[in-house]
Amino acid sequence: MFLESGKLEKMTIRAFRPRTSASEAPQVSDSPVDTYVVQVNPSSYTLSHLLNYSYRQGQGFSSSDAVYSNSEPVTLQFDFLFDGTGVVPAPSELGDVPLIGAIASALSGAEPYNVMTEINKFNTLVAGFVGAEHRPRQLLLAWGALVFPCVLASASYRFTLFKPDGTPLRAVATCAFRERVPDPVRAAEERRSSPDLTHVREVKEGDTLPLLSYQIYGDAMFYLEVARVNKLVNFRRLRAGTRVTLPPVEKRPAK
Repeated sequence: MFLESGKLEKMTIRAFRPRTSASEAPQVSDSPVDTYVVQVNPSSYTLSHLLNYSYRQGQGFSSSDAVYSNSEPVTLQFDFLFDGTGVVPAPSELGDVPLIGAIASALSGAEPYNVMTEINKFNTLVAGFVGAEHRPRQLLLAWGALVFPCVLASASYRFTLFKPDGTPLRAVATCAFRERVPDPVRAAEERRSSPDLTHVREVKEGDTLPLLSYQIYGDAMFYLEVARVNKLVNFRRLRAGTRVTLPPVEKRPAK
């Protein structure tokens, strides 16, 4: 991905308001306080499916049949690094390449990366209680083709390196995010009734084809068809201000 795009694409976590009906588009926040770009992309993640069964075992029987009850929402678990040693630069507009990013940070005179400050910003976004909604924020994870509407299920922070005065210099956050799809949308998607209109969107900074596809269709995997229709050779590089045509979803990408 790095050689193909010329820039390392960082995972972004945004606050958003999901669709409450099949015809409504999700609303992704563009506010800086509702957005967090990770310092280092995860090296791996865990995707979990949990199916619940009930077991009715009669007296005198050695086993019983598994009777399906329900399926838990999909869960993704990541480890996020927060490093204030200076070895790993903060996200940079100059490509997020370690050497170039470190030089850019030194020349810009930006404030040093503070682990506790970053953790507080991150935790406020993913776990902070929003009074107007009476709940923590609903989130959208975006990383390349991965677009995942979710809520935070759990977060734990492990501090591994300190200054002589005890100030944390490095920490790892282990976070589990659980998929969140409103019931009306889930019911509509199970019937797979889709809009048949062509949409045109102006690209904003930070937009990706998977993200635009999710906003219009409710499914990020249509991005390959969108790239084909718009004749985009390198779909990872979208220039802000350009217009992208999103075709009717009946034109499903070939499997």
